[in-house]
Amino acid sequence: MIDLRSQPWWTPADAAELDLLTRELVDKTFSHRFTCEVCIAGHPPCPQIPAAIEAVIEWRDLRVLASKAAWLRVIQNWLDEECPA
Repeated sequence: MIDLRSQPWWTPADAAELDLLTRELVDKTFSHRFTCEVCIAGHPPCPQIPAAIEAVIEWRDLRVLASKAAWLRVIQNWLDEECPA
């Protein structure tokens, strides 16, 4: 897995949003596990847990694409201005 912090297009705002979503996921997962009959019983987690994890991963993947596209657009616009065809 790529360390997003090393990517020039991954901004501090992106990182902060991902930190917030991850923290919320952890907090809600712990709360859920103490109130869900399936999770309390010690079985594999109920479907809500993997679904919540998948939602955060999906957000991250989309944020990566959006941030990279925005960064590349800025670079391309600068190149177009500096080196017109």
